[in-house]
Amino acid sequence: MNRKQRIPLVVIMLGIVSLFTDVASEMIYPLIPVFVAALGSGAVILGIIEGVAESTASLLKLVSGIISDRSGKRRIFVITGYTISSFIRPLTGIVTAAWQIVIVRMLDRVGKGIRTSPRDAMVASSVDDSIRGKSFGFHRAMDHAGAVVGPVLAIVVLVILFTVFGIKEPLTALRWTFVLAIIPGMLAVLTIILFVRESAPAVKDAKPFRFSVKNFDRNFRQYLLIVLLFTLGNSSDAFLLFRVEESIKESGAVVNIINSIVPLNNLVSKLGTEMSRAAVINILFLPLIWAFFHIIKVIFSTPLGALSDRVGRIKVIGTGWGIYAFVYFSFALLVFLPAGFQVMATFILFAVYALYYAFSEGAEKAFVADLVGDDRRGSAYGLFNLAVGLGALPASIIFGLIYSFFDKILPGFGGTVAFSFGGCMAIISILLLASRVKEPANNRDKSSQSK
Repeated sequence: MNRKQRIPLVVIMLGIVSLFTDVASEMIYPLIPVFVAALGSGAVILGIIEGVAESTASLLKLVSGIISDRSGKRRIFVITGYTISSFIRPLTGIVTAAWQIVIVRMLDRVGKGIRTSPRDAMVASSVDDSIRGKSFGFHRAMDHAGAVVGPVLAIVVLVILFTVFGIKEPLTALRWTFVLAIIPGMLAVLTIILFVRESAPAVKDAKPFRFSVKNFDRNFRQYLLIVLLFTLGNSSDAFLLFRVEESIKESGAVVNIINSIVPLNNLVSKLGTEMSRAAVINILFLPLIWAFFHIIKVIFSTPLGALSDRVGRIKVIGTGWGIYAFVYFSFALLVFLPAGFQVMATFILFAVYALYYAFSEGAEKAFVADLVGDDRRGSAYGLFNLAVGLGALPASIIFGLIYSFFDKILPGFGGTVAFSFGGCMAIISILLLASRVKEPANNRDKSSQSK
């Protein structure tokens, strides 16, 4: 294989770091909706938690990206960011009220904000442009691999806590699971310190610390605005889990399946009253579906990221956003399906939704590198993540408000209206991306050659 076609060691090691980090994160994340519910809150507080968390991260991604460009050093930001997140995240296990999760998630995202733009710039600067989409796809695949292991590990820990240690209270078991997430987080930090080396561009001369969007051309700015618009309809994935938990709790779909399988029914029969058994079963279903979701991501992220190297970024991004719209419209109707179909429909929709990520994540980030020069990529990724963050806060809060408001005036229809809103925003964004953003000449050449 041509050396230019090989994914460099620094990208591989950063992928392993992301794997460990997502193991830690995803031991917690898919259980947040049920944890929030157990603490007595609902869709609005969930929207605030996720919106504040993602916006905090995105604002810091801009700052860290600019500073890393000016200093010519990116590794220190990567180490600092991963360290903060790894030690803050497990504190979720000690909160006593849902609003306190906002603080923990915000501090966790401070770490994410510090590390992400410099890390993405390290990846972009370490690879030949012919495999940029493939490299970002690989990095995302490793990230998603951790998101497979994390929920599975959470299920194992919860089962051990319920069966071996005899914990009856689901909230207590959730707390212990969150605290134990510190272990894979520490492994991530050690991997960076021992194996990740600097790959930032050298600083040619000292420059004053100034930054302006005008430093970037109109095409890049339009791309950012469309990403911002798409993000306004792209609420946190926690709402997908919230929707699933709402549906299966109301219908009893998962409980019915478990009760029909004798060995599993015998296992859960030891977990107290019928109500407590149902609560445990529904809790365990969320990380199971989340792990399945990320398995599909792992399988498709690298090949579909590489696809954008051959056919062009805009086609691949637009396809991903179209899948997103389809899934959101489908989730709008999930609660109305018969109980017997809800579990199967949930797995199918999460599998399709994983393809949205596989198509769009690597291509979106590779497109940023296509549109700007190497010496400004940290800043460009900072701006890209800022656009995502500016949309993330209102997106999740608006989604949560729509969900709660329409549930009050039209019981059972809150999620339907909220998910339909997200689907409509995605369709508008696809049309604007296709009509307002131009592919760089070298990308168009590769696209025409692939036909």
